[in-house]
Amino acid sequence: MADIKLIATDLDGTLIGSINEFPLYNDFRDEIEEMRGNSDLVWAACTGRTLASFRGFFAPMRTMGLVPDFVIASHAYIYSFTQFGYMPHILWNLRIRYRAWYEQQLVRNAIDDWYETISSVSVGVTTIRRRKNRLSLRFDSEESADVATRMLDEKAGSYPHLKVFRYSKEVDVRSVPFTKGLAVSELARRIGVRKEDVLTVGNGHNDISMLDGEVAGMVGCPSNSEPEVIETVHKAGGHIAGGRALGGTLEVLRAYRSGEVNSDLPADWQPPSMRHNPQPKRSSSHGKRRKRKFVGVAGMLGLAYTVLLVFASVNLIPFLSPLIMAPYRFVEKLLIKLLGLMM
Repeated sequence: MADIKLIATDLDGTLIGSINEFPLYNDFRDEIEEMRGNSDLVWAACTGRTLASFRGFFAPMRTMGLVPDFVIASHAYIYSFTQFGYMPHILWNLRIRYRAWYEQQLVRNAIDDWYETISSVSVGVTTIRRRKNRLSLRFDSEESADVATRMLDEKAGSYPHLKVFRYSKEVDVRSVPFTKGLAVSELARRIGVRKEDVLTVGNGHNDISMLDGEVAGMVGCPSNSEPEVIETVHKAGGHIAGGRALGGTLEVLRAYRSGEVNSDLPADWQPPSMRHNPQPKRSSSHGKRRKRKFVGVAGMLGLAYTVLLVFASVNLIPFLSPLIMAPYRFVEKLLIKLLGLMM
């Protein structure tokens, strides 16, 4: 039986699916409560929704007595359940934001280098899309695409947030949303849980960063997961459930508790390389101007203070830490006092 100390579950499509799974709410609650009683389990719900959207969407589950100890909202920001409701961990979140910014710079530089390499050594390659976090190329044959995929896969090994997908003659290198993985890793570190004792469950592309085995020793997915997610869980030796959404999530929990983990690919699973490259949906605001990036003095000063605050929080600059932390401590005490008056 696995010793699970932290469970991080996706929300849409994992806990709450497109079909009515209300009858399973009690089963899931009982499973979580039993694990909490046996091993001081901590449960975190991870979602791309904002905290306000999470509250509304999750309300039916909360009515049935399901309350996560933590919520990771907007793919990245950690909130813990308190007497005042869900409250943010500001320093934790600042560290996640800094790490995400740093990783994005690495991704951008890697994609630029790989583009130059492929363009110089491959004949008959067409650039479909080139962005700071994505590179899509079309080759004149599947053999050429396969060679390029293997070469890029080898390079991507040093960049856990860059994934290489092949669709027939097309090769798509893209940065998968990775802040969920950063947030789960940060949460585990802060509450003192080893990677080997973390279980993550998800179904979408934005869950891959917490399902690839880098931040959790145990991973799983329901049957309604994206093909790339199923492949990721398979490679990590996780449990691929036969049930959808909450039913599949329950199956993952029970599989690890019983030691009956099944990593076999489903019989109807189709490798991404045999499918056409899914085109991104057009935004409804296609005709609108893109929002301008704020690069004013205030923004730069705010970024500089954020970086210093992260360093000060881990005592990397002890001679300046008290001075840097003073404004943060003042605001923190003020917020606690205001919340106390509102209660």
